[in-house]
Amino acid sequence: MFWSGLLLFVLLISQCVESGISTTYTAPSTATFNDDEAATISYYYISTYSNPTFSGLKKLSSYAVITLQVWAPHTYSSDMRFLLYHPDGSKITISNRRGGSYKNVFDGTLFTDSAADAVATYPFTKNGVVTPLRPEDPLSTFRGKSPNGQWKFSVDDNYSSDDGMLNRVLLIIQGNI
Repeated sequence: MFWSGLLLFVLLISQCVESGISTTYTAPSTATFNDDEAATISYYYISTYSNPTFSGLKKLSSYAVITLQVWAPHTYSSDMRFLLYHPDGSKITISNRRGGSYKNVFDGTLFTDSAADAVATYPFTKNGVVTPLRPEDPLSTFRGKSPNGQWKFSVDDNYSSDDGMLNRVLLIIQGNI
């Protein structure tokens, strides 16, 4: 009876843990950062951040693959700008005011250099998630650099009268890390 009661308690507690930030390493080839703590995306260059941090990894190889998946619902998707900063301060633009007047096109979008469609040229025509997309600047820009340190994912809302949410950021680095 005691063990079954303890098991029930553990199962109930595990169901209550719904969000958090985690970094995992799957030796020797994958590092994953997952931030599913929701934050409001507010008007006019007040940035909302997620700050992935990695340590103990090798310099990114010339064949390393970096992907970024973003859950950012917004009533007017082209209000938003997404940037990804490397620990050395360099940055790339993931999406700069794309998505037109459509709702929630980035609410689960996977950004990867191997996507057939580019965010900069995709003909957004309806509400709903578009995935996968190639970012405006290639994620491969970070190859050859050390992934160690604090990265920063930034999202800005560049127009008033509506806000969005940043519900989750998933940054995955694969290759000889």
